[in-house]
Amino acid sequence: MEIHKLTNHIGAEVLGIDLTQPVDINTRQALNRALSENLVLVFRNQALSRPQFRDAVLLFGKAKYQLLQQYLYEDTPEIGVVTNRDRDDAGDGKILIRGHTWHTDHSNEERPAKATALYGIALPKEGGDTMFCNCQAAYDELPKNMKNVVDSLKAIHTYNSRFAPRKLPKRTKAEEARSPDVVHPVARTHPETGKKAIYVNPIRIEKFQGMEIKESQALLQKLVDFASRKKFIYRHKWTVGDMVIWDNRQTMHQATKDYDMSQFRKLYRMMVEGDRPY
Repeated sequence: MEIHKLTNHIGAEVLGIDLTQPVDINTRQALNRALSENLVLVFRNQALSRPQFRDAVLLFGKAKYQLLQQYLYEDTPEIGVVTNRDRDDAGDGKILIRGHTWHTDHSNEERPAKATALYGIALPKEGGDTMFCNCQAAYDELPKNMKNVVDSLKAIHTYNSRFAPRKLPKRTKAEEARSPDVVHPVARTHPETGKKAIYVNPIRIEKFQGMEIKESQALLQKLVDFASRKKFIYRHKWTVGDMVIWDNRQTMHQATKDYDMSQFRKLYRMMVEGDRPY
């Protein structure tokens, strides 16, 4: 197995591994270290069934419950589907665009996902990429005065902020009860590396504790803009058979919508259980 960096700040490609085959403990540990160090890992040319995709993601930890049960598969309930249609079929149905603004997954939960993984099944001829930004490197480069503010700041995460750049599907009553609003630090420490990152989510955060909403939203936008500068970004151009997994604790991501929506886009999605941010 070889690991090659994809950019100076974020992302690495893992070569010489077939995820349909058993993985020994040393390789598993090396993969988890590589994820902590590079924040995004890319595995190309993988021929995975849904159960094999699940088993590959389980190398990084336990499966995490996902909200929006309508997108999960009955035979593999750990796995959801991400498509540009409102039904999981050959591409019929109403156009549906998910994940096209910067965010980090399930930050409105007490223990957000450690990692999220996608696996490419059907893709448009061009576009439909996924972009990732390194919020760890961004924290390191914050001006001292802003870092002093961030270090003591906490944010209130809700399911869907009133000021979110996009609206999320409605939850069931049971899902609402499962994920009430939570408070997380804005400077989040990685449990394996000890490094800090800017931990924000414009879809979920309405305000910071001790700050008025208008001031909160202005600072939130400033932090998102800072973390998503070009130097901190890896843009993944999908091909069928790609599996990409990222550290949800120290990155943000977004899908692009720069493609012909008449073409079908479909990926499997799975999450790994995480820890409470600190």
